[in-house]
Amino acid sequence: MAQLYGALAAVLGPDPGRALRALPFGANADAVHRRLLIEDSDEVTLTHLRTVARLCGGVDPTALNALHARRRAAALAVRPGQSVRAVAITPCWRMVVGHGENTATETSLTLSPTHGLPILPGSALKGLAAAQARVTAPQRIGRLFGAPRPGTGTDEPAMGAVVFLDAFPLTPPTVVVDTLAPHVPPYYNSGNSTGVPDRPPAEYHNPVPVRFLAVAATPFEALLIGPDAEVTQAADLLATALDELGIGGKTAAGYGYCTAEITALSAEHAP
Repeated sequence: MAQLYGALAAVLGPDPGRALRALPFGANADAVHRRLLIEDSDEVTLTHLRTVARLCGGVDPTALNALHARRRAAALAVRPGQSVRAVAITPCWRMVVGHGENTATETSLTLSPTHGLPILPGSALKGLAAAQARVTAPQRIGRLFGAPRPGTGTDEPAMGAVVFLDAFPLTPPTVVVDTLAPHVPPYYNSGNSTGVPDRPPAEYHNPVPVRFLAVAATPFEALLIGPDAEVTQAADLLATALDELGIGGKTAAGYGYCTAEITALSAEHAP
């Protein structure tokens, strides 16, 4: 990684915006997003995010197909005798997973450090399915997701039956620069010695745009591994949760709601 950051820095010259726009396809978007911010200004931040979005979408489709073929083959081989479910996840609009992660721009999107692609972490998928299970199948939480878990009344550790792997894009991803515009930041950020804002929120406060990255119209594939009955139920819980709860941040604003299609993988799906 240090060599990669050094190579990126070597590309940059006295014009930060132009240097960012000149980064070639194939540069790691995660490295750029987390480490590279030449100048703290609105213009450079916007160029920075647009560059990350461009690099995310620059993946070779052939390489992406090969990545999925390797993942499917590995999933089928890692636990002989167990079943694998592929869950194709398609956002209904946009989604933001990892919005609060630490980056140079103070907003984020979870990207693979290895591939520079947006991903849905397996931990997020597992947590989402577990949240759905608390409502519809509470008696199965320990078996599917492991223990101890909050509210289950047991401290005895146990491994969950189902493994959730990260979801990767099935096609070159569409990453967009989105905008959040808080209208009364002084009301929230300033106050007098008693902690009370000096002036109440009103029209004299100007909105301050906050830009962030979101994924739009990009299908993902997650892989679940486990005993047949358990992995079937876990995949169904995940599909329901993606539709009803949504994944990631800003679900109250319509982000993160997805459709899901479940496929039982067999040897014919591996190279």
